Amino acid sequence: MLRNLVFVLSFLTMAVGLSACVPPPPRERVVYHEGAAPPPPPSDSYSGSGRYCHSCGTVRVIDQVQIRQGNSGGGAVLGAIIGGVIGNQFGRGGGRAAATAVGAVGGAVVGNSVEENNARAASGYAWRFRVELDDGRWATVTQMENPGFHSGDRVAIRGGDHLEWLR
Repeated sequence: MLRNLVFVLSFLTMAVGLSACVPPPPRERVVYHEGAAPPPPPSDSYSGSGRYCHSCGTVRVIDQVQIRQGNSGGGAVLGAIIGGVIGNQFGRGGGRAAATAVGAVGGAVVGNSVEENNARAASGYAWRFRVELDDGRWATVTQMENPGFHSGDRVAIRGGDHLEWLR
């Protein structure tokens, strides 16, 4: 009994330690780049209140890109932990150790499958827009839909992650 408990606790400690080493993939939606000296702002860059729009600009480049989510292995680790804990509830002596091992392996397979399905669902195609902002900076905006933007359209970056028409 004590040996099984030590085994399960050691396994849990290793699994949690390994899962903490996997960083999440970066998902930056808007990336700003410094440009040359800022040009004078266009006349439509001012709002009705006379304030300058720092997130307004002109679409210069549009690309369709593929978004692929990777499999970090965290699902397999979490599934192995859960399966091992559940398997440890059955049997006595050597049977309990076997049930724990079978539960850990089965849980790892199921957890990995769930993570792969989630990654596949989050993958797909998106649109990457390179926008020349009115203050001379460049912004790269990646969003899942293209509501009909073309090169040369005046846009504003809203909410830090999507473009809207500038009217």
